[in-house]
Amino acid sequence: MSTKRRNFRVTFAVTALLLLVLSVLLTDVLGGFGGTRIDLTSERLYTMAPAAKDILKGLKAPVQVKLYITGAAAMPTELKTLERDVTDKLRDYAQASDGMIQYSIHDPQDDEDLQAKLAERGVQPFQVQSIEKDEIGVKLIWSAMTVAYKDRPEEVMPQILPQSLATFEYDLISRIYRLTRDRDPKVALVAPLQEIDPQVAMQYLQRGMQPPEPVDVFTSIAQYLQQEHYQVERVSLTADSRIPADADALLVLNPSGFDERQAFEINRAISNGTNTLIAVQLHTYGYEPGPRGGFTISGAAQASGLESVLDAFGVTVDARHLLDASHETLAVPRTQNVGGMRFQTNEPVRLPVQVKVTETQMNQDSPLSNRISSLLYLWGTALDLDTAKIGANGLATTVLFTSSERAWRAPFTDGMLPGSLFSPEGKQIEPRLPLAVLLEGSFPDAFAGRPTPAWPAPADPAGMPPAGGAAAPLQGGKARVAVIGCAKMFDDMGLQAGQNALLLLNTVDALTNGEQMISIRSKALTQRVIRPVDDGEKLFYRLFAVVLVPAGLAVFGLLRAAKRRKEAAR
Repeated sequence: MSTKRRNFRVTFAVTALLLLVLSVLLTDVLGGFGGTRIDLTSERLYTMAPAAKDILKGLKAPVQVKLYITGAAAMPTELKTLERDVTDKLRDYAQASDGMIQYSIHDPQDDEDLQAKLAERGVQPFQVQSIEKDEIGVKLIWSAMTVAYKDRPEEVMPQILPQSLATFEYDLISRIYRLTRDRDPKVALVAPLQEIDPQVAMQYLQRGMQPPEPVDVFTSIAQYLQQEHYQVERVSLTADSRIPADADALLVLNPSGFDERQAFEINRAISNGTNTLIAVQLHTYGYEPGPRGGFTISGAAQASGLESVLDAFGVTVDARHLLDASHETLAVPRTQNVGGMRFQTNEPVRLPVQVKVTETQMNQDSPLSNRISSLLYLWGTALDLDTAKIGANGLATTVLFTSSERAWRAPFTDGMLPGSLFSPEGKQIEPRLPLAVLLEGSFPDAFAGRPTPAWPAPADPAGMPPAGGAAAPLQGGKARVAVIGCAKMFDDMGLQAGQNALLLLNTVDALTNGEQMISIRSKALTQRVIRPVDDGEKLFYRLFAVVLVPAGLAVFGLLRAAKRRKEAAR
């Protein structure tokens, strides 16, 4: 018996030792594998975009990525896994780049020399809320990243937090892309100044005062684009301020009363292969406070001067009112007089000319629009596409977004608008009207067979004739042209609404870099919105919750009680 027990103990010890050695060996071997992760998010946030892989594989020299982050032990509870999450992503990028992404991790928390060097580069610690057991406090942490390539100026990501992980791929890859390209793309911006209303100007003159100077309402665009490392050159489109020959993209926003030479210059640039965004605004609306509350609405029309050019391409910006059941509420300022005191308030105004474009109206197959959840298409109009002419020109067409299922149009007249205009009753409903379109191909010369228009004569008859009269030669080339029937969505106020700024950046990216960077940017977490619900649906859901559900429960109870009575009687 003792021999058997001794043999069992020896066998058990040897087996345990062998299993221990085997587990150590397996841990050492398998520990070198990166493992496999499954991405279950609808946006595919944790799956590397093919464009990102192409950019990383195309690197010719190493990119140095340094993560400066406080150690997990000193981090608040909700940030303890941040270093691991970021490192996992950096490891994936390093593998995709065949080792061209070289990353390292540093903890500056107790290293004063490193902190001083980081401060010189604009990297600073920041405060975050810390919840430990039963205490709420504030901690000062480090969480930043720098990206360096050759002798180029270093790119800095000043704050990396868990919510940054959704856009981390674009934030990092876009910086690598900017560092490794030969030069920053140049964008020519044609956006005329906004003239003061003639009635207001007349009031100034009647008082013996000079009217205010024209206002620039497109200042924010240059700031947005410069943050994305674009060179922005403002062009007045005159003989002395023309579209630069080396422009990678052309933005034409709110063209108003362009003369033939200005239209010729834009057409010639497009025909020569310059990718272009044209945003046309044919209507503006005035909101005048009524004496008993509310507002009276008046409209004013303007001509762009590009009608013949767009018509040659097969696109017409419709001059009628565009009204849509999917619309937004605006806060319109109003001056009130109470007890002899005047003060200004904002009154909500909801009109169908304040068109709201939702996610369901976006083209989900286009990287320009597939991750945009809402846009404010303020006072815009629809586009009419001549498919026969577009086909004859050999242009490919992609509608980027449309109106809702309940849109209608009405003839436009200047002046006061009747209230009946804003009601869909008795109107012809036109669903899914195109609002933005992307055209691709070789664009025709709208001025073919005609002499080159001359620049307008100077206002001062004694002035010298305008310089630079010679036109750029027609060389031809393929281009991409985005046409949108609204320019208000890109002015300083419109860019703050919805995701108008994202649409602008997507479009400029597509025009300058192709669709590579857009496909990465579009992986950002989409803000979901609830679709508009009409009155009939609201009534149905009310009846369902208040009447049908209780009635169903009551019927079930009565049937159940009757069944139990029958069983008891039986």
